[in-house]
Amino acid sequence: MSPSRSSKPYYLVLGIAFLATVAYVLTVVPGRSALPPVQAAAPSPSPSLHGDGLSDSHDGYLIRAVALPEKRGRAIPVAFQILGPDGRALTEYEPVQTKLLHLYLVRDDLSGYQHLHPELRDGTWTTAVDIGDGGAYRFYAEFLPKGRGGHTTTLGLPFVITGDTRLAPLPAPAPDSRAGAYTVHRLDGTAHLRAGRSGLLRFDVPGAVLEPYLGALAHMSAFEVRTQALTHLHPAADELTFHVQFPNRGEYRLFMDFQVAGKPQRAAFTVFVT
Repeated sequence: MSPSRSSKPYYLVLGIAFLATVAYVLTVVPGRSALPPVQAAAPSPSPSLHGDGLSDSHDGYLIRAVALPEKRGRAIPVAFQILGPDGRALTEYEPVQTKLLHLYLVRDDLSGYQHLHPELRDGTWTTAVDIGDGGAYRFYAEFLPKGRGGHTTTLGLPFVITGDTRLAPLPAPAPDSRAGAYTVHRLDGTAHLRAGRSGLLRFDVPGAVLEPYLGALAHMSAFEVRTQALTHLHPAADELTFHVQFPNRGEYRLFMDFQVAGKPQRAAFTVFVT
């Protein structure tokens, strides 16, 4: 029995569908393609939208751990490399506040802050850190590749110290902070800042004659409490005033290093951004 004239379009549609299916199998299904196979992309570093230390890669640069702390102790060796876009260890840097690389360490409760300046040898950075308690920690490496100009790049390396951990509560915003024998005043008291808007943080250290420290009057690192993202703040030329613009609402923990009579001092503040 032959198909009726009215049924021919139906079979024509089936034929077209069949040919389309065969074409799909030949071009898409693995092992059936007549075209050259597409090469799988090589594994890439974890992505980052901002150079805030929450990723191991940014701007084409990658931080690779060589030796990280595994237990509590003093003077624990740390070693790492910064790999450039060509995959090789970066060996040439521009100074940032008189140093080729600034390394920060903080626990996820924003305690145990350390600011270090590792030594570079044959493409590997080395230093030593003190780990007094367990918990989740992160290194932040801030640097500027030689000849690139512009802003610095900040990469992060997390690690965990196992065992019992005593978490430190976040201090509430306060107008004063003790730094050795000195009291640092925030001149704006506990005034809130506004997210996404430029603002000022102004400080004073009564009775202290500040000396240049890392090429400026002070050095300040700001960590967002919720994410632990890092922002490096630079002071004005001749006063303890920092221009800031925090992207998100919430609390930030600030660590300010300065120098008096040849000795570095550190103050810490909590600020709230609305």
